Amino acid sequence: MKNLISIITPVIDQMAECHVKTQLLSYFPLQTDNLSIIENSFIHLTEKKQEKETLNLFFKSWSQTNNSAMTVAGLSNRMTMLVHKDKPIKSEHDLFKSVASLNRIVDEDLAVVGRVLHSDLFYTMATNIVGDDSWLSNQYLSDEAKAFKAWKDKNSLRDKDIMIGLLTTLVHEIYTHGEVEYIIPKFESWLRADGLLTEQEINSSLAWIRVHCGATEKDHFFHAVDAVYSYSKAFDVDVSEYNLEEIITDYLTLKSNVMGALDKQISEAKTLQQQL
Repeated sequence: MKNLISIITPVIDQMAECHVKTQLLSYFPLQTDNLSIIENSFIHLTEKKQEKETLNLFFKSWSQTNNSAMTVAGLSNRMTMLVHKDKPIKSEHDLFKSVASLNRIVDEDLAVVGRVLHSDLFYTMATNIVGDDSWLSNQYLSDEAKAFKAWKDKNSLRDKDIMIGLLTTLVHEIYTHGEVEYIIPKFESWLRADGLLTEQEINSSLAWIRVHCGATEKDHFFHAVDAVYSYSKAFDVDVSEYNLEEIITDYLTLKSNVMGALDKQISEAKTLQQQL
């Protein structure tokens, strides 16, 4: 059975030899404990029908870890702002190549292609599974999910070094590829076993996951790689001076904190049901 690292690593292997590839292959495999926590949260979610309160908590907090279009757009905005502030740029051509690569990451999310906002697809998935859109309430947003989003926004939108934001985006995209490929068979089996949704409702519920599978997130990852190296040319930045260990570790620790807390909620709900 595939796990997250077995899905992620082959895509990294497709990269041309470079510092970023070496760093990703060095540090992602060290995160097996965090990746296992994440995997277990999805296994336990999809092994049986869940209580509505559990689903509300899951979808609200999970959504905060994978909704990155506005962050990527904000990072692109920061980069073009450098032009209007007349910051010294070695190559405007490479700067705008980097911006163009970032924009290709969010085309589908913003319905530039595909004609449907990905936030709408997530809404449909969560609402169909929960039964209504009560999951949208911030009362279901965990402290762990708030911490994940605050860290990611800080890296991408507030760290003075834009390269940190670009490298964080790159890590997010390759991880997300692994997540959607890992969960799609589990969600398909779960929704069909539940028996409460029609085939059309199942397909519409799975659309958000399916649209990110296959080439989509892999392409986003390689656009993120291009953005990093184009930006490095634009400002004569040496990418080899950056160590991705802290970004990868922080990202997956904070992500596993979110999913581990949700898994605990699932376990507690299961125990309570057994006692009734």
